[in-house]
Amino acid sequence: MNLPKGVEFIINRLDERNHRADIVGGCVRDFLLGKEPNDYDITTDATPEEMRDIFSDVRTVDTGIKHGTLTVMYDGEPYEITTYRLEGEYSDNRHPDSVYFTRKLSEDLSRRDFTVNAMCYNHKDGFTDMFSGKEDLENRIIRAVGDPEKRFTEDALRILRALRFAATLDFTIEPETSYAIHKTSHLLKRVSAERIYAEWRKLISGIGAYRILAEYAEVIEVIIPELTGLKLPAKPLFDEAEAEIRELSLFALTDKNNAPNSFTSAMLALKCDNRHRNFGKLVLDGLKMKTDSVPELTRLLIAAGEDGAMGVLDLKILLEICPPERKQTLKELLKGGVCYRISDMKISGNELLELGIKGKSIGENLSRLLYLIADGKLENERKKLLEAVSRMEEN
Repeated sequence: MNLPKGVEFIINRLDERNHRADIVGGCVRDFLLGKEPNDYDITTDATPEEMRDIFSDVRTVDTGIKHGTLTVMYDGEPYEITTYRLEGEYSDNRHPDSVYFTRKLSEDLSRRDFTVNAMCYNHKDGFTDMFSGKEDLENRIIRAVGDPEKRFTEDALRILRALRFAATLDFTIEPETSYAIHKTSHLLKRVSAERIYAEWRKLISGIGAYRILAEYAEVIEVIIPELTGLKLPAKPLFDEAEAEIRELSLFALTDKNNAPNSFTSAMLALKCDNRHRNFGKLVLDGLKMKTDSVPELTRLLIAAGEDGAMGVLDLKILLEICPPERKQTLKELLKGGVCYRISDMKISGNELLELGIKGKSIGENLSRLLYLIADGKLENERKKLLEAVSRMEEN
């Protein structure tokens, strides 16, 4: 493996002081999959005190020193080094009650979640793979290290991580690991909403998400009760859709009568960002709008805006409610400068003020004009708009 200069510096410095160090986990997995690693975690037999001494001439940060992690800064980049460790009981099914340092690499690797994440590497020793992680990568399998039930009972987030890895890598989950996932899935209720949401978003984005959702629907129900009795759209269309639209399709199909509120409830529980929650509700609300004609598409634009209208059509296409060509029609409308916002109109509120119209009547009149334009009953031309306003005021 070609390692960043900072990683080589750290590993070589520790080796010079008679300590072994390796990169470990996701960076090794990604390299073996032909991907560029995003970051590099380093593991070593040196204790935190020994690391501080060894790197006393460079800037370090006590990131998690009680748990054996020291961050070394090299050329402005942070690199985390963690002492080999063993972990005590997990009374909250999430975090170890205690951490014990060890000099044995085998003990450190044996506590990790999955075989594909339990490999390490350095130039001197090459790849160290004590749990056949490379073989599982080649066979496209997610397998827990050691006893899967123990791994998931220790840290219930690993249940979702298994599903996420299987979805994003399009791997299958080894039978014993799969059985343990189903058996321990109730423990997910003890994981924070923020961590669940982060894993869920990655899962739903995965190339293998459809299969994982189908096979582990009962597990999904634990983290999103609103998706109890989960229903899926057609797989080819699901695979082509963006993650956000995939997610909305699950709510639209599983809770047809109450999808917008169901989605909102689920996203509030998962503490997702406001933009995602508001966009999802907007699109699900838009499903009930007709989109067969130009006036109907224009009305959709008025109600949902450009992004929202595109989302509604994407979802309708996924649900096979409307043909894909409808989206091209909407794009052509937008390109042609369709009038769907108050600001697109050839008159403004100031001109209505000059006509003696005041207060909320200004907005009401402009809104009525906008819908008349959308329905093709009125041209977006200043004189005709003013005449229409006068007629409305007379009535």
